[in-house]
Amino acid sequence: MPNVDMPLSQLQDYKPELTNETDFDLFWDNAKALSNQKPLHAQVNLVQDYPLKSISIYDVVYDGADGTPIHGWYVTPKGEHQPGSLPVLVKYHGYSGNRGYPNELLQWASMGMAALAIDVRGQGGVTPDRAEYPQGGIPGWMTLGILDPASYYYKQVYLDCIRALDFVCSREEVDASRIAVYGGSQGGGLALAAAGLDSRPKLALPVFPFLCHFRRSVEIHASGPYVEIKNWFRRYDPEHRQEEQVYRTLSYFDGMNMASRIKARTLMAITLQDITCPPSTCFAAYNHLAGPKEVRLYHDYGHEGLPFHEEAMMRFIEAYL
Repeated sequence: MPNVDMPLSQLQDYKPELTNETDFDLFWDNAKALSNQKPLHAQVNLVQDYPLKSISIYDVVYDGADGTPIHGWYVTPKGEHQPGSLPVLVKYHGYSGNRGYPNELLQWASMGMAALAIDVRGQGGVTPDRAEYPQGGIPGWMTLGILDPASYYYKQVYLDCIRALDFVCSREEVDASRIAVYGGSQGGGLALAAAGLDSRPKLALPVFPFLCHFRRSVEIHASGPYVEIKNWFRRYDPEHRQEEQVYRTLSYFDGMNMASRIKARTLMAITLQDITCPPSTCFAAYNHLAGPKEVRLYHDYGHEGLPFHEEAMMRFIEAYL
């Protein structure tokens, strides 16, 4: 197939300069400190009538840092568990998706793990978004609050993802030293954020991560949500007078900058025909990862399901978690 991005030899060496501002860590330390002051108020309700009897399934709600109720599914193998006996996987979903169905977590419970899948606020699930934004934006979520990192949409989303770690660590049966974070596309970017902003994940499993190397992504993507940023400029700033302000905001949320802070062992999947999350933007994050890492390249695949990679992730978890 023809390349949709750089030749593979260039991709493998592609390591652009990081874009983080000097106050990147302070920004996130302050945000996390404020979040930590807010109780989770977690509600955990057993689903009584699920037809699979070997798995316990719970409908979960916990508070985001701003009080938004974050909904999720939490599953464990059936039965009593010793304290600290279960490793756990936290799953984040793709753009405009939701926590999915409990059956999408069954393979992890079948491996003897707990697993949590959460909604991303305001997207395609039952979770609302109670954050306030100082300006309007293009339909979608990419441009909400885009002129200031303090009010940008993904600030609260990233804190929601960290609070998902707080939730699983609050569970008596979970071994908090054995946490994996996983997601594809937007979920892959959120997995990078969770592992970059929090030291608790032992493994990170991002699949063609979104939210990486924003400037190049906006320049070369041919499909998907990055078009919202282009359309924001078309509507609000056709001369790009605020371009540097926009990309300064996005730098606080860039998976490339998060990757440089990740110590967790990471398995990343990159598809070389991806026009939504271009391969170079994924390699930009991968090549900045600070911990042990592996990459699986799928030469003839684009932005699509990779069931065979789920097998690779299961083996990776078995080996390292």
